[in-house]
Amino acid sequence: MGRIYRRICFLRFDGQAGEASRLEFSELKEAIDAAKSASTTTDEADAILRRLLDEEGERVSEAVAFAEVLIPMLADRISPAIPAKSAGTLPLRASHRPRLGPDSAERSIADFIDDMLVQDRQPAHPISR
Repeated sequence: MGRIYRRICFLRFDGQAGEASRLEFSELKEAIDAAKSASTTTDEADAILRRLLDEEGERVSEAVAFAEVLIPMLADRISPAIPAKSAGTLPLRASHRPRLGPDSAERSIADFIDDMLVQDRQPAHPISR
């Protein structure tokens, strides 16, 4: 249930409210119904559910905040180390690039991973004397 709810939170953050609503009223609803039927009392189930959803919502908020700080830091460190012609060697489909907000739209975590892979594949340059 936590995984489903985290996905819903990320979809909403990414501006995909329709997909988030679809998951909320299908998979999440099914998971909630199953959890409530396994519980001894409705009050107990509601309390556990509220706590779980609050915790998962907080985890998503913290992850997004962390990414918003980390992405610019990684961009500053990786960009100068990558030769300009090799930066696009491993393109990702746009659908697989996470969008974390307007300030980070041009670089995603996937882009940084691609850059690191490109850098690893570059032949080592001999140290000049």
